[in-house]
Amino acid sequence: MKIKKVFSNIRNSLSGRMPRNRVFLLSALLGLYILIIPALIWERASSREISRLKTRFAEFSILSADYRSLKEQVGSIEQKRFLTTTSGIAQALDDAFLLLGVKGKMKSIKGIGGREIEGQLNEETAEVQMEKVDLNELVNIFYKLENAPLLLSIQKVALRKSFEKPDLLDVTMTVSLFTPAATS
Repeated sequence: MKIKKVFSNIRNSLSGRMPRNRVFLLSALLGLYILIIPALIWERASSREISRLKTRFAEFSILSADYRSLKEQVGSIEQKRFLTTTSGIAQALDDAFLLLGVKGKMKSIKGIGGREIEGQLNEETAEVQMEKVDLNELVNIFYKLENAPLLLSIQKVALRKSFEKPDLLDVTMTVSLFTPAATS
């Protein structure tokens, strides 16, 4: 209704029935009305878009931090990949346990088997049995295997109290050695 009235006022003013300053004022108001409503709609849509983009930016920031940490971990593993050459998992474990001084506590190393992973790596798995290991030595073993210059992975660990001394442990662990696959 108001729009019809505004248009009739404009028609009346153009036909000369209304003063010129009122015509100018009504035209200015109509122009502002036409410009302000789309501007408000555009502003609301823009603010929604900005909030959506801020949310996506926060998600991407989290993903970026995760990616950087994973990239650093992969880089450290890739550096270990070719640092030391070894003839097998038995030799690698013997060398690691010899440096720790627990080689005498190692009862046996049984090779479980090996497999090729995606044509890039060979996995060789062995089961290691150790007797009468104290908790400090076990922590040192885990640390040494984790930080060895080889790609060693502890798959499974079973702990039992020793029959002779309850504060010592009998340890059975499954360890895998990853080496580069031979290219043919």
